[in-house]
Amino acid sequence: MASARQPSPGNDRQPLKLILVPTDLSPGAEPALRLAARIAEATGAEIVLLHVLDLVTPAILAASPDMGLWMDNAMIQEVQNKANTAMTQLAARLPRARTLIREGTPRSIILDVAQELKADLIVMGTHGRTGLGHVLIGSVAEHVVRYSRIPVLTVRQQDTP
Repeated sequence: MASARQPSPGNDRQPLKLILVPTDLSPGAEPALRLAARIAEATGAEIVLLHVLDLVTPAILAASPDMGLWMDNAMIQEVQNKANTAMTQLAARLPRARTLIREGTPRSIILDVAQELKADLIVMGTHGRTGLGHVLIGSVAEHVVRYSRIPVLTVRQQDTP
């Protein structure tokens, strides 16, 4: 008598095709980049490296009654050029990676791009801010984990001696 084979849990999952890796280009983002590269290598997934140029938050945080911070067009162009160079160098280290640079608020842009690209996974670093830094800046990773419609893997910034 033949028995019907029951599907095992997890067999109905689609393979990873695209991994979104938001990066602020800091050394703290490196562990997440390395992990995403290993996952992509193991699954054959493509990596999209996303850098969000947040031109508003630094100005708000640095502003004080006696000192305002603003960016003119030349400064914005310089920031964009540095980001382009850094992202090109980063992509050269990772096979099957492409880059994307957007301007705006990182927490919303990351979610928008994940949906736009139909990403299967987000791998991102977290700074583990606490106290006043967390209150003022918030946690981009925490926001993404909370509101993402796809799995998010966060990698804590490694402590340096």
